[in-house]
Amino acid sequence: MFLIGLIAELRRDLREAGAHGKQFYRREGLATVGLAWVLIGLGGALPFLLSGTIPNLPDAIFESFSGFTTTGATILPAERLDALAHAFGFWRAFSHWVGGIGIVLVFVILFPAGGRSLFRSEVPGIDREASYQRVRDSAWALVRVYVGLTVIEVVCYSIAGISIYEGVIHAFSTMATGGFSSHSKSIGYFDSTPVEFITMLFMFLAGINFAYYDTALRLGPRRGIRTLMRSSELRLYVGMLAGSILVITVGLWFWGGGNGAVGVDLPDYSQAGRALRDVSFTVVSVQTCTGYVTADFDRWPEFARVILMILAFVGACAGSTGGGLKVVRLIVIVKASLRSFSQFARPRARLPLRLDGNVLDESLISTVIGYGVMWMMACILGTFLLACVGIDPVTGLTASLSCLNNFGPGLHLVGPSLDYSWMPGAGKLICVSLMVVGRLEFYALVVLFLPRFWRA
Repeated sequence: MFLIGLIAELRRDLREAGAHGKQFYRREGLATVGLAWVLIGLGGALPFLLSGTIPNLPDAIFESFSGFTTTGATILPAERLDALAHAFGFWRAFSHWVGGIGIVLVFVILFPAGGRSLFRSEVPGIDREASYQRVRDSAWALVRVYVGLTVIEVVCYSIAGISIYEGVIHAFSTMATGGFSSHSKSIGYFDSTPVEFITMLFMFLAGINFAYYDTALRLGPRRGIRTLMRSSELRLYVGMLAGSILVITVGLWFWGGGNGAVGVDLPDYSQAGRALRDVSFTVVSVQTCTGYVTADFDRWPEFARVILMILAFVGACAGSTGGGLKVVRLIVIVKASLRSFSQFARPRARLPLRLDGNVLDESLISTVIGYGVMWMMACILGTFLLACVGIDPVTGLTASLSCLNNFGPGLHLVGPSLDYSWMPGAGKLICVSLMVVGRLEFYALVVLFLPRFWRA
């Protein structure tokens, strides 16, 4: 991949020799981001293919893109995943970790020319820190926080009693909110309350806008906490987590699960403590779109599964490594929808939309609403295309939702205890397309297919 980039750079230097220098604007930034993700996903499949670990091309491409887009869906059945060599277990988790912070941030740090275009295209969210600081400083701040939290998590895992290898693998996947594990049972393999608590804590932290961490480092913990407390996005993020945990825990407790019956393959949720433990971990994992599991939530009651799919749709905060629509976009869409009723009643009234005391630009509101519409269209199209290759509607819809939100598990045939290995090659490539579109939040990839984008 380095040689491909080097050849492209040399050709660009030769072509621009004698011109006005290297011209790198927003169009070039968008093109670089979109094409880089496609190329790195294809290049990441080569280790699997050349080693024979995953000899099938669609399967290798699926596993690679699932890693770099931090989706966490896998085509490896349980027996193959548990027997996977350490080198490839590390490669899968490392692809998560690199994809989490964004491959292009590395280019921002090493090659600051044109960095603003790259940074604005790569970092998800509405209000990007690059607008207020030098791009290179912003990139370094994100990387420092990301690496620091990863190291702290590895240390915590070591204290909890798991090996350095296991700790690194799961720290990489947790901070990237990816979900690749070295075990088919995921975090449930350890059956350890401390390990689950550590994982849950760092999944939660990875789902928060990383700009808040940068603010705390630059201005001090007190200012950072005040900034956090003023954020309506963070308050809703925490509120959704807490509310969902409470509702599902009470529901499972009344439902009872296996109720301790002999021969029933369900946890005994008549014990409130067990229900709270499983639900807390699952809810945080789902809303941050990490995809780790300690319980098979596809066997929970219907109301619980619906709530979990809604959480996967909303996702984490903007500017985090989490997937989904993002909480702040949900706030803007809801506010804009409520405002439309007032505008209908008072057509001439000027009704600005505010978020945390700041008036939002109308073009920004239109962009957010447009994103929501594109998301729904992509999910419907993905479900239809998967149905065309013979996949049932429930599996197809939740697989589309899962891949588009970079979540991983879905329901039915792609449930948390299953994998995507059974899916036909065409279905896997459809899922790969949804992963990339979801990771780049449409714009950096879709614009590449617009003819006017390429016109000088």
